[in-house]
Amino acid sequence: MNAIPSAAIAPAVQADPRPPGFWTRFAWFAPAVVVLLAVTLYPTAVVLWLSVHRTRLYEVVEGVGLANYVSVITSPAFLELSLNSLLYVFGALAVVLPLGLASALALQNIARGAAYVRTLLLLPWTLSMGVVGCFWLWLLNPSYGPMSYLMRSLGMEPGLMLGDPSLALVLVILVTAWWSFPYVMVMMSASLQSIPAELYEAIDIDGGGLRARLRHAVWPHIAPTLGSTALALGILYLTLITLILVLTGGGPLGSTATWSFEVFSSAFRSVDLSPSSVISVVVLVVNLFLGYLYTRLTGRVSG
Repeated sequence: MNAIPSAAIAPAVQADPRPPGFWTRFAWFAPAVVVLLAVTLYPTAVVLWLSVHRTRLYEVVEGVGLANYVSVITSPAFLELSLNSLLYVFGALAVVLPLGLASALALQNIARGAAYVRTLLLLPWTLSMGVVGCFWLWLLNPSYGPMSYLMRSLGMEPGLMLGDPSLALVLVILVTAWWSFPYVMVMMSASLQSIPAELYEAIDIDGGGLRARLRHAVWPHIAPTLGSTALALGILYLTLITLILVLTGGGPLGSTATWSFEVFSSAFRSVDLSPSSVISVVVLVVNLFLGYLYTRLTGRVSG
């Protein structure tokens, strides 16, 4: 009788389902994951924990469940903050998107010196928000600022400028648009350069003019990029603090205070941190929703 080979009776060794080099890649990415957990997920969990408790500074006093959310969201102060935040975000987008698109279209039709003009227009975006705020704070100073001097020379009374509760938010929106419109210009320029020249030629052959070019060539190509750019800037504006802090400090009379600014200021002046934690959660939820729309629009997720 022939002997059965030992290899045949040895227990089968189960193949490792992990791909080759799994542990090497894990070792490379583990530090980044640890940093992400430390600087993002852990603070978020702490904020969620504080939002359902009453605190004395960073000491948790008692759990109150959703009572903090009901108290904050139904308060008149939160409604005013919400109105300011929405006006700020949508007002800045209403200015910055047409301005950036118009700048991109103008640069595309400049025959000479387009690179120099583009560099000059990119200057505001390269400056920090602190520098931009100080610059416009000087320009809009009602006593000695260039804008007030120009208005007086034209026979107009400048008023309090940033100190006027009815005008401060509008001026902050304009300053924000001036600082961020180069981002829209760059995105729109890249999108316009992707339009095939043959499409313009076909429209010209059919007798179409500028309006036909904008409707049938430009808009279909730039609409997705314009939408994703608007969402990205909307997320940025919702969390913007420095520019508002330098220009108005949230005033006058809270007319320029937004959700994020209120969270920042309340963290330093309030004994109970739960209201600012609740507003932080509101900003988080809104940003997550906008981020979801952004990923869907840019095609970075499937399904």
